[in-house]
Amino acid sequence: ASLIRGEEDVFNYMREMFPDWKARGLSVCLHEHQGGFAFNKASIGGLAEKARAEGVRIQTGVEVTGFDLRDADRTVETVQTEQGNIPVDNVIVAVGPWIKTLWGQLELPQQVDVREPDGTVHANQEMWTYWLVREGEVDVDPSIHVTADGETPPVLHVDSTEPLYSDHDGRQITEDHWGIYFMQDREGVQGGATPVRIGHDAQVDPYGPESERYTVGDDFADYWTSGLAHCLGRFEGASQYYKQGPRGGLGCFTVDNFPVFDFMRPNAYVVADSNHGYKMIGVGKEVAQVLMGDHSEVLYPFRFSRFAEGDLHPSSSSPFPWS
Repeated sequence: ASLIRGEEDVFNYMREMFPDWKARGLSVCLHEHQGGFAFNKASIGGLAEKARAEGVRIQTGVEVTGFDLRDADRTVETVQTEQGNIPVDNVIVAVGPWIKTLWGQLELPQQVDVREPDGTVHANQEMWTYWLVREGEVDVDPSIHVTADGETPPVLHVDSTEPLYSDHDGRQITEDHWGIYFMQDREGVQGGATPVRIGHDAQVDPYGPESERYTVGDDFADYWTSGLAHCLGRFEGASQYYKQGPRGGLGCFTVDNFPVFDFMRPNAYVVADSNHGYKMIGVGKEVAQVLMGDHSEVLYPFRFSRFAEGDLHPSSSSPFPWS
C-alpha cells in the first residue's frame, strides 16, 4: 500500500492515475495496490462449490429459530430450525445483517457498557444499529472508467469536506462532510454514498434487496452522480445516465462500528462483521485457526471484551460507519 499525505501531493498522485481528476481538499490518500472488487453472487457461488468439494453439506432456505442452552454454562446443545432440531458440538454464527436476531437467540446482551481509554464509561449502549446502504449505477461504457494506462481502476472511496454541487442543476447539495465510493461494473459504473441511519430495529429481507423499498430516491441519485462529477471530469453530466433500480440494503453495525470475532458461548463462535462482511472474506482462515485452539493476533483486537476493557479502536470522522 502507498500512503500519500498533503493536499497537493494527493492531488498530483490522483492526477497521475486519472488525468481528469478534479477533487481538491483531500489531504490523505491510501492506495491499496492489492485491493479490488468481485461480483458477489458469482464469488459466493464459487466458494460454495469449493466447500462442497471438501465434503461440506450446505443446507439453504432453512431458518434458525433458536438455540437450546445448557443451564450450567450456557453451552449450545441444539440448534432449533423450522425443519427440526440439530444437536451440535460447535456453532459458528456468521450471518451478516441478521446478527441481531441470532444474538438475541443466544441470550446475549442487547445493551453494553462501553469504557473509553480514559476510563469514562458509557452505560447501556445499544449493541446493534441498522444503516441503509444506498447504491446506484450510471449506464455508461465501462471503458471510460479506466486509469491513465488503460487498466481497471481500484475501488475509489472519497471522504470530502469540500462543498458538493449538483451535477444536474448546479445547486449546492451540502457543505457538510460527505462521501461516495465507486468502481467499474460490467455495464457501467456503480457505487454508493453516505448511508442513512435506520435505528436499532429493522426488518431485514430474507434474500436481499429485491423490493421497491430498496429503490433509492432522486436525492441519492443527485448526490452520488454529483460526487462522481466532483471527482472526475469524465463524469460531468453523468446524472442523465443514472439507472434506477433496487440496490443497496441494510447493514447491522456494532456499538463501535467495528466487527466482533469471539466465542460468545463456550462452543459458539460469533463473526459479527459490522457490514464489513464480503470485504473481509479472508478472515475465515484466522477464524479456523482459533477454532482449532490457536491464538490469532489478527482477531484478538476484535474480541467482545474490548468494550468493557476500554481497548477500543480509533474512531473515524468518515461519513461511512465502517471506516
